[in-house]
Amino acid sequence: MPLQEKPKGYRRWTGTAILLCLCFVAGSILFLAQMGHQYNDESLLYLENAVRQHETALVKQVDGDFQTLHGVSVFVAEQDITDLEQLARLVGEVNEGNAFTCMGFATAEGRLELMELGGRRYRNLDVSREDFFVRALAGEDVISAAIDDPFREGESVHYYAVPVQRADGQTLGVLCAVNSVAVIQEILDAPLLDGSGYTDLYSNTGAVILASSRDASAAPAALEELDGAAWSDLQTALEQRESTHFRYLAGGVAMLAVLEPAGIEDWFVLASVPLQALRQRYLATSVGAVAIIVAACALFLLLLFQQRRMMSRNQAEIERLAYVDPLTGGRNYNKFLLDAEAARRGDGPFAMWYCDLKKFKYYNDALGYQMGDQLLRQMDRLFQEDERPGEVFCRMSADNFVGLRRYRERQELTDWFDRLLYALHQSEDTAANLTYIGLCMGFCCLGPEDGALTVNELVNRANMAQKSIKGEAGSGCAFFTESLRRQNLQEAALEAEGKQALRLGQFQPYFQPKFDIQGGERLSGAEVLCRWIHPDRGVIPPCEFIPAFEKSGLIVQLDRYMFRQACQWYRRHLDGGGRPLNLAVNVSRAGLLREDFVDYYAKTKEEFSLPDGQLELEVTESLALGGETLFLQLVQQLHQRGFVCSLDDLGSGYSSLNLLKNLPIDVLKLDILFFHKSVDKNRERIVVRNIIQMARELHIRVIAEGVESMDSVAFLREAGCDTVQGFVFAKPMPLADFERRLEGEG
Repeated sequence: MPLQEKPKGYRRWTGTAILLCLCFVAGSILFLAQMGHQYNDESLLYLENAVRQHETALVKQVDGDFQTLHGVSVFVAEQDITDLEQLARLVGEVNEGNAFTCMGFATAEGRLELMELGGRRYRNLDVSREDFFVRALAGEDVISAAIDDPFREGESVHYYAVPVQRADGQTLGVLCAVNSVAVIQEILDAPLLDGSGYTDLYSNTGAVILASSRDASAAPAALEELDGAAWSDLQTALEQRESTHFRYLAGGVAMLAVLEPAGIEDWFVLASVPLQALRQRYLATSVGAVAIIVAACALFLLLLFQQRRMMSRNQAEIERLAYVDPLTGGRNYNKFLLDAEAARRGDGPFAMWYCDLKKFKYYNDALGYQMGDQLLRQMDRLFQEDERPGEVFCRMSADNFVGLRRYRERQELTDWFDRLLYALHQSEDTAANLTYIGLCMGFCCLGPEDGALTVNELVNRANMAQKSIKGEAGSGCAFFTESLRRQNLQEAALEAEGKQALRLGQFQPYFQPKFDIQGGERLSGAEVLCRWIHPDRGVIPPCEFIPAFEKSGLIVQLDRYMFRQACQWYRRHLDGGGRPLNLAVNVSRAGLLREDFVDYYAKTKEEFSLPDGQLELEVTESLALGGETLFLQLVQQLHQRGFVCSLDDLGSGYSSLNLLKNLPIDVLKLDILFFHKSVDKNRERIVVRNIIQMARELHIRVIAEGVESMDSVAFLREAGCDTVQGFVFAKPMPLADFERRLEGEG
């Protein structure tokens, strides 16, 4: 039976299919050709991004090293250390925690003394003619090109140099550090295009500074060795400090290169990749694509689909990393700025809010960071559950949240805050652990005149409102006002003036004597208070500058300055044959929470060789409340280092008998002025007498402050109070007046 001819329709379909396949193949070839051009552009973009990454790593490394040197430079200048022996010991100690192979100090005459990490010293090195020394002495931060190490044969190093300048502008010398070229070499040797490329450093003259150790032979010894046309273009880029890309031959291999200013000195980063490596990747992709087309069009389409899906997944991952808070899973601040900018264009008034969790550090210390993270996620859920259309929020940082809230009346905002606080304390999983947690929230309501403000500026204003009540007890919320902004500007100006005043020594210790009323009213000690002696405004009382300093953190420097002043005087007093006294110094919240708090105060006490049991550190009860565990540890450490610890202002704040029960304090200070506000004087004295009796049974010495009458002194003596401090005997006085009063006591 003869084979049947295939119907004309089949042949027509086959021809059409073949024609369609040919068209598809032709289209694919055109597509691959277009992709080849695009791949070249992407390869160049990849190379440019790689250069910028190397540049960023270089700048970060060098800037970090310079920051370290600047820190030491500022300390040397402030302490006016000019003795080379002392400087050598100082930089040697500093360098123990850094990666420099050597550190040292060069005098203005160019005499350099270096100290290695191991302690070896190189003295009387002459660097007066070295370029890095001359430029640093003129006020520049300098890193040298690679220089042969004079102390280690076959090794090369970079010299870092920064000027050491006093506040009056006088240059004492140059702080120098030495680092092996291996530090920067390691950055240059980072893999480029799966290890086929390499990175080198050149100067603006085209001379090589440091070549990649991966393939140093492929790097041109000087860019001017390239062919004339390429060198001409490169000269323009080098002179104008611009980025450029070009091709060149290295050992017969065609290379694609990108030249980028390094952001350090006059250096440039040159990243080079063999063109063959780029083409191989493209050819492999092309062959695979053609094979897929020939094998099955459907499979090719499937692969395209898979590629598209992978790109979408990668894009989603990039967006997640850029816009998602890793702790809560919600939007981060970058995403918030975008969403809030769109949300603010909606209808109706809105307010920007800023919320801070009070006592969150204590919560972390008491329950651990895992519980702290759980609390932050819980707060995020509470905000999310109450988020309405047209509103956005995010966790800004740590325990701070920000958001945009719509309202009709301001009362709605305060009602929302109250509901939020109630929901936080009613939550089942953490209700038992929220003893210390409160909320502090600030609102900035956008007025007609505020339309030009950015989201960032609105957030800053809401933060101002939040900070205005952060120091108050309990939870609360506040609204931004123009007067609040002016107050913040005034506080900023006061802070700047305070920093200068610290440098100029305008803060002076005033002493308020304390008297032993059980021992004949003999002067037994004093409390050291701070007064700002301004050259134009005279004496500025603490109530005018302490609150601003507490907000800015400058209070820590002031605390430590006053403590050192007190220790210096006490040392002079003892050296002059003076009798032992109890000397009390106040400590702020910010100073108490510093990690080096105990070490600093103990080392200062030891520096002046002061006896144990004479220096008293006063902490107000408001600092101890809510952080008994942390405060207990600090008191125990201070006792071990010879300090007396007192609890100040009992009765003026939020008193808690737990403080007396749990904390091993030595001294209890009663604020008698608080008790004088009572209506019934007899009831007042019953309370005071029982507090004194309770303290005595706990072996705690009692000091009454704010005593203004001899009648009060008589009552306190009869009640068993040990010491009295107040206007009835003496006001706070300058040091000279206190010394005269002390001499009069004999």
